[in-house]
Amino acid sequence: MNEKILIVDDEEGIRQDLSFILEDEGYVTTMASRGSEALALINEKAFDIVITDLMMPDMDGMEILRQVKRDYPDTIVFMITGHGSEEKAVEAMKSGAQDYLPKPFDPDEMLIKLRKSLEMMRLKLENELFHRHLEMELEVARKIQKTLLAQKLPAIPGIDISTFNEPARQVGGDYVDLIELSPEKLGIAIGDVSGKGMPAALLMANVQASLRRYSESGYSPRDIITRINNSLCPICQHIEEHRFITLFYGVLNSSNGTLTYSNAGHNYPFIFRGNMIVEELESTGVPCGIVQDYDYDEAQTKLKPKDIALFYTDGVTEATNWEEIPFGETRLKDLLLEKYKSDSSSLLMDIYHELEKFIGNTPQYDDLTLMVLKMQ
Repeated sequence: MNEKILIVDDEEGIRQDLSFILEDEGYVTTMASRGSEALALINEKAFDIVITDLMMPDMDGMEILRQVKRDYPDTIVFMITGHGSEEKAVEAMKSGAQDYLPKPFDPDEMLIKLRKSLEMMRLKLENELFHRHLEMELEVARKIQKTLLAQKLPAIPGIDISTFNEPARQVGGDYVDLIELSPEKLGIAIGDVSGKGMPAALLMANVQASLRRYSESGYSPRDIITRINNSLCPICQHIEEHRFITLFYGVLNSSNGTLTYSNAGHNYPFIFRGNMIVEELESTGVPCGIVQDYDYDEAQTKLKPKDIALFYTDGVTEATNWEEIPFGETRLKDLLLEKYKSDSSSLLMDIYHELEKFIGNTPQYDDLTLMVLKMQ
């Protein structure tokens, strides 16, 4: 056992009685007759428990409690109470005392209270240690995930492109990627795993690895989405909180501006045209992970010089302000129409700053991901 206990009481008989009971149980005790003496001892060496009289001549137990809880918050404090001081003892417990010991002492009751408090403190410290360890692991996971997302953007002639990703937690379920398939062809991917945190991040990593493997093997967008869906269905359908992934994947040929794509239930990308019209690239199928062997479609559009493609996840359009009003697709389209002359990086940051201004200090619970592609 060997827990160290400081006994503070101006009556020697009480100090001796408590010390005898506690040391007989294996505790190590130190005694102090005054509050000032007790604080000096507390500052000199660490105690697991302080048992202090509530009423003492030079300094009462409440002052000792306040200073102990301020400087040594993990130290357990018990109050010794006399007849008629129960109300004061309740006040002490509200201020951080673990419990109180009424006079005359019942040794068995006192020892039960001490053991219970020590066990609670042990569990609290274990819990704090576990959470510190978990935070460290999540930070490592965040750094790993960041390397999986698009970092160094491919240099494809005729294309100006920028990306942004901000997870709601240390790790998130949004996915954005750019894959240089040839000097003229660029693979474009953006996705969103339902749910948050580590489970979503693991599924996102699975999608990223699969998509890169299939795209570099020369499969079409339709075939890639189909293969990813079929590999994810058995996983998603066996998770208790049934997960799914919205996913857009397209291949842009910079030489002729053709974008061939398949969209598994993801938010419609916006295409700004030079005639001040914003078009939507609609979905070509359901999200991945829901229907095995789903027959996805493939579509094409043509991007001309100065056309802009804006890709995003629902964390952007569903971000809310203090009135619980969502940012919405209309604001996003209006920003495209207003800022279309900007380069991709400036346009992306303009959108992000407008989003920040809109939501203010309202907490957000979804990842934010944006990608802007401008034909030069």
